[in-house]
Amino acid sequence: MKQLGLPSSFLLLGASLVFIILGYTLLEIKLEALLCITAVFISFVAMWLGHTFQEIIDEIVHKFAQALPSLMIVMCVGGVIGVWMSSGTIPYLITIGLKIINPQYIVVITFLVTSIVATCTGTSWGAAGTIGVALMGVAHGLDANLAAVAGAVVGGAYFGDKISPLSGSSNFAAIVNNLDLYEHIKHLCKTTIPAWLISAAVYFVIGLNTGATSGSIDSAQQTVNQINQLYHTHWILAVPIFIVLAGALMKKPVIPVLLFATAISIAISYFTQGIGIIENLNIWVSGFSVNTLTAQPEAVPETIRNLLERGGVASMMPLILVILCAFSFAGPLSLTQALDTIINYFTRIVKSAAGLIFSTIAACVALIAATGNNNIACLLPSELFRKAFENNGLHRKNISRTVEDAATVIEPLIPWTAAGVFMAATLGVPTLDYALWAVQCYAGLIIAGFYAITGICIAKTDAHETNGELVNEK
Repeated sequence: MKQLGLPSSFLLLGASLVFIILGYTLLEIKLEALLCITAVFISFVAMWLGHTFQEIIDEIVHKFAQALPSLMIVMCVGGVIGVWMSSGTIPYLITIGLKIINPQYIVVITFLVTSIVATCTGTSWGAAGTIGVALMGVAHGLDANLAAVAGAVVGGAYFGDKISPLSGSSNFAAIVNNLDLYEHIKHLCKTTIPAWLISAAVYFVIGLNTGATSGSIDSAQQTVNQINQLYHTHWILAVPIFIVLAGALMKKPVIPVLLFATAISIAISYFTQGIGIIENLNIWVSGFSVNTLTAQPEAVPETIRNLLERGGVASMMPLILVILCAFSFAGPLSLTQALDTIINYFTRIVKSAAGLIFSTIAACVALIAATGNNNIACLLPSELFRKAFENNGLHRKNISRTVEDAATVIEPLIPWTAAGVFMAATLGVPTLDYALWAVQCYAGLIIAGFYAITGICIAKTDAHETNGELVNEK
């Protein structure tokens, strides 16, 4: 069996990254196609090294098998969002948030409400594109600082995107690092919660100094009225939210909790909104449409349709396809042992926890800036550095947290990324204008760097710290 040397390993990995980055950024080729083409190329390298085609297939299937439970979670998440729209759970949550707005504290309230919505839905884009748009309308009416409000929307949206068990990015980070979802989120909270508190404090101080005590909240009230015309609202609509939150706190398996919440939501939808079980099952698959609530859907404003029409298992298929293609790429790459060769060399140079974490941060930021794709920025550093973390006594949940701190929440701060373009277009504020105000997005990264230097909140496995270096007890 042949083996790749260090120069060949760097060449293989570098050529793969360059191909993916240039193909995605310059040629605008779909990420899935780039991953599959790269997988074919690396498979030929693996066969040249002596591996059979069946071994390559077995390795890919093995990685698929490891990812299957998390892929099922992602599918359930899409279904839950659709049914929650059908039952009125998410719209009810939106109306509550809009009713508590105080003009003087619109920035901090925007941050709090968006954080809640994003946590309950698990989607940053969904939160920004729904409640975020409504709150920006309120900000316009109040003549508020639009950049600050937009930054609060982005920060709150990505707070929920990180800590919600319904989040696609959190599930992806847990999948690629073969980590339990709740264990990943619990460790992630050690950087995310302090960043959230800092952000809330900053926005609260802004409110104290604005003196904006008057203004119109007509756009918010109009949104509330339009939602109330479509739905029969009642406190019972919030029950599915508490079921999911209680399941997360009790560390119950995610899939049974989501399926139970789905069943309760379907029952609530039937008794409160009059939507039948068969219709709800179709919504669980295909997503929600306001056509199921009114005989005159054309009378529903486009903004409300955009607010409500989302969810469904089908909406998660693009994410699942990326995950499957990513593992098709990672399977043959692992057989070549190119990463092992690079990591063995790397671990002889960088042996401190801080060095590994800062190296991972640098790789994530470079990849997110180069490709504009969060999945690449999470996948490749995880594959590259995970064994280095474990070999030096650092639990792999450290790298899963780091890639989220450095990739997921940095993406909307870079103007040419998909998230940066989406947020700017959706909120009507240029990326570089709101970036400074999105405190949540960079405060967590600063805290992660502080932890790396001090050793606080760094989970160990079987290694201990000696004179600033990690020594493996094995």
